[in-house]
Amino acid sequence: QIAEAFALARPEERHTVETYADLITDELNVKKVRLLDASGEAVSFAVKPLPKQLGQKYGNKFPGLAKAITALDASVVAPVFLAGQPVTVTLEGQEYGILPEEVEVRAQAKEGFAVANDGAYLAALVTELTPELVREGLAREFVRRVQDLRKTADLDVADRIRVYVTATPGLKKAIEANQNYVTAETLTVELYFADPSPSLGEDPGSGFASVSDEFDGEKVTVGLVKA
Repeated sequence: QIAEAFALARPEERHTVETYADLITDELNVKKVRLLDASGEAVSFAVKPLPKQLGQKYGNKFPGLAKAITALDASVVAPVFLAGQPVTVTLEGQEYGILPEEVEVRAQAKEGFAVANDGAYLAALVTELTPELVREGLAREFVRRVQDLRKTADLDVADRIRVYVTATPGLKKAIEANQNYVTAETLTVELYFADPSPSLGEDPGSGFASVSDEFDGEKVTVGLVKA
């Protein structure tokens, strides 16, 4: 889970994101949703005049207009162009309305972000992984495997379980750091860091299952039995 941030086309849409932030967080499986202070927080913009369109339209005025467009603050005018609106450029005391189709807007994600945009709408995913986020991700992967194991054991949805785990150090730390989440998601009433085989016996009876797996460079053996 990492953070998702948004830039919107219209100021009134900010309220929608703020109102439904919890829903968006759950649906996207991210840790936090927020609004970007400005789209330039996550991307670097460049605005390039298009010679064919502007040259045909303005003739010998094109070189001066191209220079004036390039001199604009791209972080300010790029979102305007992306929203489908013209930008006014002044050349030799005369104003020209430069249309979005007369320029090319380039967006480059800044370090630590992955971005996608559609017109003036921009979604930025914060890609920096802290140790806490890495452990949380490992814990989620562990939970997914325990949930699969519950199905293998043919348990009812409401059945409580005891879980026995042996894991490599990184995964063990992740489970310990997120133990409340792990136990709540899997309906575990007791979680032991112990070898499942001797702990549960060779024939523990109904509701037992175990598996060994490897993911994200970590190894785990987990067994569960109906409590």
